Amino acid sequence: MILEPKTFKPNGIALKWNGGSMCYEDLTAQVRTLSHWMLQQPEKHIGLIADNCAEWVVCDLAAREADKVLIPIPLYFSEQQRAHVFEEAGIGLVITNNKHMYDCKKEVVSPLETLQVFKMNAVRQPCIPAGTGKITFTSGSTGKPKGVCLSNVSQYKVAKSVSIAVGLKHVRHLCLLPLPTLLENIAGVYAPLLVGGTVVLPSSNELGFSGAALSNPDTMLSQISTHQPETLILVPELLMLLVSACQKGWIPPSSLSFIAVGGAHVSPELLNKAKALGLPVYEGYGLSEGVSVNTLNLPTHQRGSSVGQSLGHNQLSIEDGELVVKGNIFLGYLNQPDSFYPSKVYTGDVVSKKGSYFYVHGRKKNIIITSVGRNISPEWVESALAATGCFQYALLVGEGQTKCSAILVKRDSSLSAEQIKAIIVKVNESLPEYARIANWHAIDSLPPIASLLTANGKLRRAQALDYFHTIISQLNNQLVA
Repeated sequence: MILEPKTFKPNGIALKWNGGSMCYEDLTAQVRTLSHWMLQQPEKHIGLIADNCAEWVVCDLAAREADKVLIPIPLYFSEQQRAHVFEEAGIGLVITNNKHMYDCKKEVVSPLETLQVFKMNAVRQPCIPAGTGKITFTSGSTGKPKGVCLSNVSQYKVAKSVSIAVGLKHVRHLCLLPLPTLLENIAGVYAPLLVGGTVVLPSSNELGFSGAALSNPDTMLSQISTHQPETLILVPELLMLLVSACQKGWIPPSSLSFIAVGGAHVSPELLNKAKALGLPVYEGYGLSEGVSVNTLNLPTHQRGSSVGQSLGHNQLSIEDGELVVKGNIFLGYLNQPDSFYPSKVYTGDVVSKKGSYFYVHGRKKNIIITSVGRNISPEWVESALAATGCFQYALLVGEGQTKCSAILVKRDSSLSAEQIKAIIVKVNESLPEYARIANWHAIDSLPPIASLLTANGKLRRAQALDYFHTIISQLNNQLVA
């Protein structure tokens, strides 16, 4: 049970949003009512596509109680991606606050007040492993995201592990990431509720998001100041926002005691800047197949540049330089029976270990091999570029070339070519000669194409390489000329 009566006061605030709140007694009652309603519905697979709100959490918890399979769907998925999810997952009912996003069928009367329920014509009977309680779709590098099947027990174990590790009772957590993001779902909702805490749920619009991209940073900063949270979960891009804001005079609330950052490689320079500014930032590591969080730095146990120690709910080892996870892992991929009930997960991440601390060095499959035989992890150089604070996104290229080039998305469109050149020179000073940037192309903003970004707002490498194919060719030709 996520809602454990011994951990909370019935009149304590469980969920809060701009303009309202819900106490634990009311949350428990609403979950029980909706769970009973779900049990009366013949459909087993329920899609949930809605903005962050209290009833999103109610639906999530009710589905657990009713033993239904919940499929959270990010709002920013493209029409093609949504159609793929509906078809692959065999969704019979969809809960939403926007019925116009797809071809909804008959509306079904439910106890929900702000969300609507529609009956769908399931295209197929999906093949899933026994015990599946949730199917989370990875952002993927194509229009066909992969469904990761998770048990409710495994999610509970991770949430419990996180809540014990962080050690904050009755914590106030502000959700900045979309709830379909597994990290926010487990560590940002389940973990606080397990200790009688308060989960604050502004909408994406109130946070300044437009799709997966943050279009109004000041709005997010205002929400953080207003709600005075103790904990946040950030991806590197959002951490950069906070660091930049602090450098410009924004004062973070004194209530902040633990900021977890993950979802992508975080440069040591950025973490050092954050800590120097007084931000209590702790890097962690996880992946959906490992049921989200696997390692985490803590106030009492931390090492610079590491992703922390294992939280103990699974076993981590290194095989041929690759991190392998065993124990509390996923059940398999949707409609891929050959993947069901794995004994271990090969993460694809190049990792080393010093003492009990793990260090991530990049993705095996993303390694750039130059024409002189040098192996370069692009995240390494891209994080150095991001740490300058001048670029919103950076894409390192150079496969089969004598030297590397970079495509840069400016954080400030007024940044001149001469200024960029100076920045590149400085970054290159911190890199060995074979990894230095010899050529670059800068643009003012990323095109508004949802498929270029992951759920965490990270640039999808495969999609970006395809989209910028012409520019990459021009950069390569310039190196030869």
